[in-house]
Amino acid sequence: MEAAEAKMKFEKLSGELCKVYPFIEEIRAVVKSKKAGKIYARYEVSVEVYTPRDRHAFTETGYNLAAVFDSMGPKMKRLLSSRQSRVTSSRGATPRKRAQ
Repeated sequence: MEAAEAKMKFEKLSGELCKVYPFIEEIRAVVKSKKAGKIYARYEVSVEVYTPRDRHAFTETGYNLAAVFDSMGPKMKRLLSSRQSRVTSSRGATPRKRAQ
């Protein structure tokens, strides 16, 4: 039951990201579970977003799988929407290199 809810949340999140950022080529999620005790399992979720330029990786851990996906959503949106600084957007073509 928890896996179905997490899958639904991931599909919703990936759909929202693809609407806002159409340059996304692929979104991949890997879920690892570790038994912390007899009752609870600790989940580690790794999400990779592939774009034509880069690969963005996000990792989050928690005891509730659906809550982990909920907490990853705003983080992913914020980091994908952040603009590049002048240094990183030039890809190594600094003013010093151009002058030489």
